[in-house]
Amino acid sequence: MIDRKVLIKRLSFAAYFVLAFFLFLLLLFPFDRIKSRLEAEVRNRTPLELSITRISPRFFNRFVLSDVIVSDGKGRVLFESPSIYTKVSICGLLRGLLAVSVDAKAYGGELFVSARQESKQQSIVIDANELDINAYPLLKDLGVKVSGKVGGNFEMTGNSGKGRLWAKDLATRELTVKGFPLPDLDFSRGWLEAELKGDRATVKKLELEGKDLKLRVTGSVVLRQRGTLNLIIKVKPSERLAREQVLVFSLLKKRDAEGFYQFILGGTFDKPVPRM
Repeated sequence: MIDRKVLIKRLSFAAYFVLAFFLFLLLLFPFDRIKSRLEAEVRNRTPLELSITRISPRFFNRFVLSDVIVSDGKGRVLFESPSIYTKVSICGLLRGLLAVSVDAKAYGGELFVSARQESKQQSIVIDANELDINAYPLLKDLGVKVSGKVGGNFEMTGNSGKGRLWAKDLATRELTVKGFPLPDLDFSRGWLEAELKGDRATVKKLELEGKDLKLRVTGSVVLRQRGTLNLIIKVKPSERLAREQVLVFSLLKKRDAEGFYQFILGGTFDKPVPRM
């Protein structure tokens, strides 16, 4: 049996080395070099720019990234957050597995990202809650007037993924499509369920419910090159909207028993072609 004095002495030495390690982590760890390396990796591997004001330690494997901004090559801000809490799995690193989780405050809501990378496979999980669309600066820069709250989750393993998105109190104002003005619309709620396999996204369900319009969409989108659309779109206007947009709805001839008009949207992203 180990003598009590010897045990206390050994524990004291262990505590000293643990304390010394944490002091090194807090005072001498090269966070500026890591910040520069992260920014350089994003710049070299993607067409995006990453800017981080400061990286600060919070615990052995936890860090805080302050004032994070992701922008494109033209300087347009795609994402920004005042603080991002990052956790790295030490046990995973010992097994050759890179596992990182990120918890960020953004646009009045929260965004959680968990990523894992092994030798043969990588996966990512994204959860969002109560994000304010009106606070997203890129939409304002593009002149798009949309407001509301969104959230949901997305899971991807390898080149396959699936996701669900919800929206509430969604409102559009002064929107135009190919120079054609759209009526101002308000939707109390909405849902989107989609799957991704390779370069093909399948819209299993997209529904928006509002006082003046109900919208349902199913179909698929090929994401490579210009993008190919094959979507079945159903719309059900209120009597008031049907009167105000009589020219538009007079072009729609197919109407089901529930009162939904139906048409197919084909073509590409830049040149969509509706088929009535």
